[in-house]
Amino acid sequence: MLQKIGFIGTGIMGQPMSVNILNQGYDLMVWNRTIGKTGLYQATGARVAETPREVGEWADVLILMLTGPEAIDAVLAGDRGALTGKTAARTLINMSTVPPDYTIRLGAALQDQKIAFLDAPVTGTRKPAEEGGLVILAGGDAEKISEMEPLLLAMGKKVIRCGPVGQGSAMKMAFNLLLGTLMAGLCEAVNLGRGSGLPFDTVMEALRSGPLDCGLFGLKSDMLEQDDFPAQFPLRHMAKDLRFALKTADEKGIATPVGQALFQLYRQGDWDALGDMDFAAVKKVLDAMNDASEEGAR
Repeated sequence: MLQKIGFIGTGIMGQPMSVNILNQGYDLMVWNRTIGKTGLYQATGARVAETPREVGEWADVLILMLTGPEAIDAVLAGDRGALTGKTAARTLINMSTVPPDYTIRLGAALQDQKIAFLDAPVTGTRKPAEEGGLVILAGGDAEKISEMEPLLLAMGKKVIRCGPVGQGSAMKMAFNLLLGTLMAGLCEAVNLGRGSGLPFDTVMEALRSGPLDCGLFGLKSDMLEQDDFPAQFPLRHMAKDLRFALKTADEKGIATPVGQALFQLYRQGDWDALGDMDFAAVKKVLDAMNDASEEGAR
């Protein structure tokens, strides 16, 4: 018999991930702070909880897909939190992007409550989440990862075993640092090419015809050409994740000069009211810099 799964956080990523769990035949209960984001579940056979505590008292396995440590703490231990009642859940899987040191502390607190814990952040944006194509970066006990692998593969195409609790989060820090670098670098290259008189299609064909090509370039090409950035991964989340990555690097004594510059770009985008757009909207930050420099030259 499949386990009862409680899924907390049905936003841009959490909604398609939880729907894929339901489509694999699991019994599902969801909770989201914004009740409007749970409407589709009522016609699918999933349960919609009124409080996180209701989820914690019902589910065998709790999955979290939230914005960060503050949201997790509030959902687990706040008013009517998931772990404040007669908790049935014996396994908790955090798929949110959080710093490794927070993950380790959370794991220790859950161990005291006899709750097994995996940290399992994902790589991929909304489209791969809808297609079940996420890559899951799992940290935790090897036997527990094996036990949970069928559930994880309901949401993704591959589970990468990163080591003990905290190492999944550490891998996600490294991944998002590179992701932010690739996106900003692509925007700069496109701007330079177009500013030099090259058509957009020519720039993208050249970038995607050799060893520099990667899936990200294809995913974001239409956004860059049309200057329209519907959120698959919001820019404000990239700014948050880069802050986590820089904090982690500082704690480890790792130099990240490129990361420091990137963080300023994405933070500026958040300040410029681009935060709810896709993180490819960092191009707009660079465009504004171009305009400012041209105006200064005149």
